[in-house]
Amino acid sequence: MDPIITINEAIDVIATFKQAGGRIVVRPVRMRWKGRDIDLPQLGLCHPVQQHGHLHYIFDVSDGVNDYSLDFDTVNLAWTLISMIDGGNL
Repeated sequence: MDPIITINEAIDVIATFKQAGGRIVVRPVRMRWKGRDIDLPQLGLCHPVQQHGHLHYIFDVSDGVNDYSLDFDTVNLAWTLISMIDGGNL
């Protein structure tokens, strides 16, 4: 059974933006999904992708139990929760 749950819902995210080596580094630190605030202390991979002519960054993050995949659209400045892995059910 595939542990990945597809969600594709708009979410609110608190992120930090820092200068590092002449570029800006973005890091999501908290998200609000279904009325719950979820801290994201663990950052996994981050990679850029092109979708419909827009640059997106995909972040793999964790709250310590569940893993989440977040999409940041750099044109619309919008965040989407793409999917999650429910670590409590593994």
